[in-house]
Amino acid sequence: MNPLVSVIVPCYNYARFVPATIRSLQAQNFQDWECIVVNDGSKDNSEEVVKKLAAEEPRIKYVYQENKGLPGARNTGIEHARGKYLQFLDADDLLQVRKLELQAKYLEEHEEVDLVYSDLRYFFDGEPDKLIYTAATFNRPWALNKSGNGEDLLQYLIISCVIMPPMPMIRKSSLLDKVGLFSRDLRSCEDWEFWLRCAAGKLNFYYLDEVDTLSLMRLHPSSMTRNRKVMIPSMIEVRNRIKKLTSEPKLLGLNRRFLLNDLAELAVEQQYNEGKMVGLRQLFSEAKAHKSLKLGVLTLVTALLPYKANLFLLSLIRSAEKKWKYLGS
Repeated sequence: MNPLVSVIVPCYNYARFVPATIRSLQAQNFQDWECIVVNDGSKDNSEEVVKKLAAEEPRIKYVYQENKGLPGARNTGIEHARGKYLQFLDADDLLQVRKLELQAKYLEEHEEVDLVYSDLRYFFDGEPDKLIYTAATFNRPWALNKSGNGEDLLQYLIISCVIMPPMPMIRKSSLLDKVGLFSRDLRSCEDWEFWLRCAAGKLNFYYLDEVDTLSLMRLHPSSMTRNRKVMIPSMIEVRNRIKKLTSEPKLLGLNRRFLLNDLAELAVEQQYNEGKMVGLRQLFSEAKAHKSLKLGVLTLVTALLPYKANLFLLSLIRSAEKKWKYLGS
């Protein structure tokens, strides 16, 4: 008999974390699951660690592949999944004890819902009991907490990636029939692009606010979520793809505003890494290409300010616009 839930765990050089991730599954109130650990070409002892875990826990399936990145590893997990529902869980993250139970129960009782999700918290490595909303200066809620589909959710997802991979449980049939797999050509932000396609494909999302259903994401020096230099080019590519997901003028205008912010941040990084004039020329070029007064002004301002001051300025602009305050384009 097939399990009800398939938990897909991509693992790349996370041998030190994956045992705790597996323990968080074994501690679930709900036990009708399988766990597919996809070793994405790890260079550490991940294979040895996971094979030992699989020998002790028959619900673990070990799969090895040459390195394909997170989207490729998740896709491989989907291809091996036998469950009716899919739960994504990175090899350094954890789930609270009722996460699988209550989300699977909700999907079983509501066939019209394609994806159910709950909230998340972060924790610093070594401090699993100290849960925070974010590692940013202002520790406050930011994740999505809305139910619906289509443009109702796109307006939130376009602003930023407000759903993280472990938060939802999704019907496998809905994923395969309406959305497709993760995009392997994205270096990062592949999860954001995937949730955008889910919303654009009119999957029905439901936010389930129940005790002990949090996803817990570990913060440590190699966390992808903390590497903005890698993420910014992918963020820009995702924003360009959004243009193909909707024709709604308000949504396209919203996307444009945040695209301009991302282009400015990329140019500031170029100023720091490749030389001030290189970044300024890039920013001025983008200002002309997008006919953007905002980028034109930022070209002048960033020329005068040092690197960290520029990043702080852009973060203030981004935060203000996330509060729906129009600052011009």
